[in-house]
Amino acid sequence: MLLHKYAEGQGFTNCLEFYDDNISGTTFSRPQFMKMLADIEAGNIDTVIVKDLSRLGRDYIESGRYQEIVFPELGTRLIAVNDGYDSATGAGTDCAVFKNVFNDYYVKDISNKTRSALAARARAGKYLSSGVYGYAKDPHDKNKLIPDPETAPIVRRIFSMTAAGMSFRAITRILASEGVLTPSAVKQRTPRTATSRPTDWNAATLTRIISNPVYLGKLVYGRSRKVSYKSKKVVATNEEQYIVTEGTHEAIISQSVWELANEVASRHKKTSTTGRVNIFSGLLYCADCGTSITQTKDGYVCRRYRQYGKESENGCTSHRIPYKVLYATVLASIQEVTEEARRDRDSLIARLSGVGQKKQQAALATARKDQAKTEKRLADIGELIRKAFEKNVLGDMPDDVYKSLTDGYTKERADLTAHLEAVTIQVTELQRETDNATQFVELAERYADITELDQDLIHRLIDRIEIGDSYKENGIRYQPVDIYFRFVGQIEM
Repeated sequence: MLLHKYAEGQGFTNCLEFYDDNISGTTFSRPQFMKMLADIEAGNIDTVIVKDLSRLGRDYIESGRYQEIVFPELGTRLIAVNDGYDSATGAGTDCAVFKNVFNDYYVKDISNKTRSALAARARAGKYLSSGVYGYAKDPHDKNKLIPDPETAPIVRRIFSMTAAGMSFRAITRILASEGVLTPSAVKQRTPRTATSRPTDWNAATLTRIISNPVYLGKLVYGRSRKVSYKSKKVVATNEEQYIVTEGTHEAIISQSVWELANEVASRHKKTSTTGRVNIFSGLLYCADCGTSITQTKDGYVCRRYRQYGKESENGCTSHRIPYKVLYATVLASIQEVTEEARRDRDSLIARLSGVGQKKQQAALATARKDQAKTEKRLADIGELIRKAFEKNVLGDMPDDVYKSLTDGYTKERADLTAHLEAVTIQVTELQRETDNATQFVELAERYADITELDQDLIHRLIDRIEIGDSYKENGIRYQPVDIYFRFVGQIEM
């Protein structure tokens, strides 16, 4: 309201609103901010008006860069109403640097105070996280844990099976076959990948459960920390920095069972029997189920098959491929591409650009269509809520009907807003992409005349490798291997 009133009084017309709710001002990678920047670069915006400079951002380095470099180079006028700042007239620009520093310091001060308050609550034995598998929050005290009658028995069973010598792989198969939901599924979190199932237990999940001291009836706070109040990166801390509070809740596991299970689990960790570094690590995926391909003694196999077999509902076929076959296939493909890049780079760029640009344009068109559709529905919901409110006030709509309608609309609006933020980021990224074909060919030229593969080379050139299941045709065995190169995807040679 303040900004619209100011704009009206100053004669600014055709105004748009950009706002990022619940996103820290210490980052400039905010969906609406990026959308605004894209509109500025497209020549659709010539003036940006904010309440004060802290609304632009609270990172004094980036704020200064936008005020002194980015906006001036783009020919954009910046006005901060309450700070009396106007880049066109020079008003308030002398003090801007100090305001940026104070805005940044405010966030740092709040961060330190919050961290101190959380540490004090942790020392008092208050549970501070969102929840832990095996426990529920006490309905009478949200900072206290009580055993969950549904999941606590599963935790006890996991510890028991581990202490008895069962491997994590065997335990995951048992839990999956019995339809036991994973911790993420219990919390109704969004699956990490589209191929994830709610009963897809894995060794990493079991490791976290086995090593968590919360099951001993104590809380350990401060096992990790953010490297900075401006960064989301989390690093582990030393044990002497932990805040440990004993006897805060009922233990699910005894000390002896916890120690035995962790001792047995540590013996399960194995190193590669070949001593070979997995140069394809993180690149191999099953062409059918989409899960990762894992390394074996002499090759690779589908993780889902290895974990669940092929008869289980969670399973898949082996997609087994020998290391030598994969190595030779990838080496031959890279040699062919790099040789063509050296022989006739312009021809290769032209061929890849045709495919790459079409895909990029199609993806951008789809994203823009989705964006427009979501924005329209959000506008429709706002109008529906307004009409329902008027009918309720006039007595034409009962209170219970009005509440039911608005609750539904509010939830839909929240979901659509989150979706709109995601698709806006996608549109911005697609708009800002450079010529992918040129980037790839320039990269490929650097690796001409290669005779062997190494991890650095593979990860620089390749984005993903999908392994299909082998089959026989006319007595000859074939194994599909689809290689997706960086920037351009598959290349038909």
